[in-house]
Amino acid sequence: MNSEIQFRMLSAVYACLLPIARLLLRSGITYGQFDAVAKRAFVREAISEADNRGRPANTSRVAVKTGLSRKDVKRIREMLAASPSLQLDDSGSHWGPPARVLHAWHVDKRFLDVRGGPRDLQFQDDKNGFGALVRAVAGDVPPGAVRAELKRSGAVIELPDGMLRAVRRYYVPGDVDEKAITVISGMLFPMAAGIAHNTNPARTSDGFIQRFALSDRIDARVIPEFRKWSRERSTQFIESIDDWLANAERTDGAEQSADDAPIVGIGVFYYEGPSADQLTRGTPSD
Repeated sequence: MNSEIQFRMLSAVYACLLPIARLLLRSGITYGQFDAVAKRAFVREAISEADNRGRPANTSRVAVKTGLSRKDVKRIREMLAASPSLQLDDSGSHWGPPARVLHAWHVDKRFLDVRGGPRDLQFQDDKNGFGALVRAVAGDVPPGAVRAELKRSGAVIELPDGMLRAVRRYYVPGDVDEKAITVISGMLFPMAAGIAHNTNPARTSDGFIQRFALSDRIDARVIPEFRKWSRERSTQFIESIDDWLANAERTDGAEQSADDAPIVGIGVFYYEGPSADQLTRGTPSD
């Protein structure tokens, strides 16, 4: 049975995963893809922790720590050795039904026109139409549900005669831009890494500053005023930090390897909404 601290940690992580899941779903990323990345992260971190004698963790020890099978650990260790950076999985094994359907629509000869492009498909045709396509790559998923999702994402349009036309090759259900990815890597990662550093009992350097101010008793009528004021003050603060860093950067022309260059900085963010406890106690309809 998990201890109280483990339960509270999992509850906090669960709250953090809710908006992350929202972003992943908007990007068309399935749980299978996330699961593969999560396993890789667990194995990589478990490998990085040496035992009491300073020896690298072996496969059996990593399996014990992570709860993964030795087979999974061995496979992931081999992947990490071959390429430490994350590689794009083009096998389609973890793709969701909409992505698999779109992919097959563009490569399976049964669903191509004479020019090699995806031909228009009749929805009700279970032999050569959309129903056959869905069954071929998505199993028992209802064709109507796949059609609705592909239409919603703008990947498929329905013509006046009822035929379905693929207008995009890739399935991205939401309007996710490069800015979201930049914020995740530039703010969420440093924040999480800072927490891991501060809570590491073996650290030999000072802790990183991590402060926040919030209120659950503020008059709702002044929230717009606070939103505006906090944006102005935060902008001023970040600009002053940016100026300080710019003045401290090296100007002697010496180049530093991007792989070894340290990164330092301060992040500021605004939040308005339910607390983590409220989210974890809520239901999907809340």
